[in-house]
Amino acid sequence: MTEPSDSSDGKAVSHSEVSRIAVKVPPFWRENPAIWFSQLESQFVTSGIVQDSTKYHTVVASVQTEILSQVSDIITSPPNDDMYKKLKERLINIFSDSEERRLKKLLQDVELGDKRPSMLLRQMQDLAGNRVGDELLRSLWLQRLPTQMQAILTTSSDDLNKLSIMADKIADVTSGSEICSNHVKTKVPETSTPNDCISNLQAQISELSLRIDRMSQFRRSRSMSRRNNYRARSASRRDQMCWYHFRFRENAKKCVPPCSYKQEN
Repeated sequence: MTEPSDSSDGKAVSHSEVSRIAVKVPPFWRENPAIWFSQLESQFVTSGIVQDSTKYHTVVASVQTEILSQVSDIITSPPNDDMYKKLKERLINIFSDSEERRLKKLLQDVELGDKRPSMLLRQMQDLAGNRVGDELLRSLWLQRLPTQMQAILTTSSDDLNKLSIMADKIADVTSGSEICSNHVKTKVPETSTPNDCISNLQAQISELSLRIDRMSQFRRSRSMSRRNNYRARSASRRDQMCWYHFRFRENAKKCVPPCSYKQEN
């Protein structure tokens, strides 16, 4: 009877050893500990690890010491039950942003940078959770995109996911420098796509608006120049007449030279 028992224990130890080796714990993710635990728990499932103590000790043996120092009370005096669950909850509470901090990031800190528009949307959705409606999230997301891209996307009534796909396509066919600046390429490639045409149309509209502004400024400048020249000529003529002829013209009774009134008439 003893031998089968030893054999059974050997199989149990062997299975535990294989499971321990099979789990490859990724570095702890400070910015999103909940996702880190989800990834770890997926490995527990595929490795067949179900015991609470095994999960607990896997985390303790794998997480960096500076992280564990934040939960030293649980490490030095493990709870009698739900060790893994309590360790997980404490780490998530410590390293997860508060609701106020997440909303602040959503409203003020998050930017497009070198991310794709869809990646920016996913980040903002993660920060928003269930606290921000789709319409407000849509508006906040569009505000982070380049101006030319906003002009195209705001005309669409598609939902956010479809809109993010469209934004990625626009980003793919239009270089970042073209979107972020007012530089315009008027020549459309022969193999242009509908998105190329939309981008080119927006560029031409911007160019026309710029030309109209320049023409308006030029006309105002010429008009002011003509008025100034007329005033200068009038002042010049007035300066060439004596006071009597300037004041009374042909009814002047006196003339004080030099006076140009006689020369003009």
